[in-house]
Amino acid sequence: MTSAFSYAEMVLTIALISLLFWFAPGERAPDFQSIFSPEGERMWQFIFAVAYALVVAFLEPFYVGAGFGMYLNRRVELEAWDIEQEFRRAFAP
Repeated sequence: MTSAFSYAEMVLTIALISLLFWFAPGERAPDFQSIFSPEGERMWQFIFAVAYALVVAFLEPFYVGAGFGMYLNRRVELEAWDIEQEFRRAFAP
């Protein structure tokens, strides 16, 4: 589950950053030369950090909910096994 959510975080972060390229007007679109300049590098680090924080804030409740659901499922399996054994003993011929 952790690797699935880390892949989802990576994909959504890249998708969120790609929106800058898609929705930027033609004359203001970032080019590769500005990305690799020292000023551009700091800017992109900031953009990546903000995008990653937004993605984590969006996905974290689902990650916690999935983990709690897995915990509840395991507890139900363990407790139901005890109940099943009691029913077999109680109704054994």
